[in-house]
Amino acid sequence: MTTPSRWLRFVPATLAVLALLLAPIPARAQDGSGYDGFIRDGSCAEPGQDLHIDLAGGGSHDVVPYRAENDAVLGFYGAPQVPGFGLGAIYTGQRFSLVLTEGGQDVACGDLLQPEEDRFGRSGLAVVQLLPVGGATVQGVAVIERTHLQRELDITPTRARILVTAGTVTPPARPENGYNAHVKGGTCQAPAGDIRLDMQGEGTFDVTPYRATGGPGRTATLAYVGSPPVPGFALATAYSGQQDFSLTISDPAGNTTACGDVLRPGSDAFVEAGRALVLLNPTGEAGTPGYAMIQRVGMQRELDVTPTRVSIVLFAAPASM
Repeated sequence: MTTPSRWLRFVPATLAVLALLLAPIPARAQDGSGYDGFIRDGSCAEPGQDLHIDLAGGGSHDVVPYRAENDAVLGFYGAPQVPGFGLGAIYTGQRFSLVLTEGGQDVACGDLLQPEEDRFGRSGLAVVQLLPVGGATVQGVAVIERTHLQRELDITPTRARILVTAGTVTPPARPENGYNAHVKGGTCQAPAGDIRLDMQGEGTFDVTPYRATGGPGRTATLAYVGSPPVPGFALATAYSGQQDFSLTISDPAGNTTACGDVLRPGSDAFVEAGRALVLLNPTGEAGTPGYAMIQRVGMQRELDVTPTRVSIVLFAAPASM
């Protein structure tokens, strides 16, 4: 069991993944594809009519395709601002929801629920589970967070980092206490046994449940999140073309539940920033679909190498609140 002191050390790393997850990089939708979004009052099941706040993305759409170098769309990503909305509002008892649209039609929705654990609330962060609307197949996770206060602003701005699948996903129905991860040599289909780099999560697991509450006695796991460092790994090595790498997720029993190949991004902006999105495809009957963002982090004075951190989000079964 993780001691309180270990939890305190774990909090910054866990929250860092949500802050770093798919950090803003200028991008524009290709071939006109992408999604737009807004926040409204009311829940997805019972929407209100009094509040409508459009997300403020920097491109043609708020959420756009992320393409690998082979032109495959791994998913959809966006980090638009949410002007005029503060996360403190979700603690007032008022219901809010985040909606994604395509061509003016609602395609996904998620309720903004209060996190069960106080550490997320104190850090100004909330995870939203985005589920399909109507006959759509759009599914994903959004992280709504307070951003750094800028000198010229009177209020603390809010940003929504949104990650959406390129197809349907089926998360496992049985919840777990967490998952572990490692980077290995080779691809998921053809692993190379001579390279294995274990993640170094602060707690018992590298990836842990994010739980929210919908009222007294009503809680649900919306996603699994984690931001473990991976010592000894650099994206430049993966981009060299000399060695393939893949990322593996395993359950508490050590069974592999997901795997994704580390592919060079199609956009130079991601390459130059030292970031790569990994699509985690589920494996086995209890597979855990999701995404990981491998990211070079800021150089620290006491270190001789630039460290690498892996921001992981795994999808949870649809919550009914």
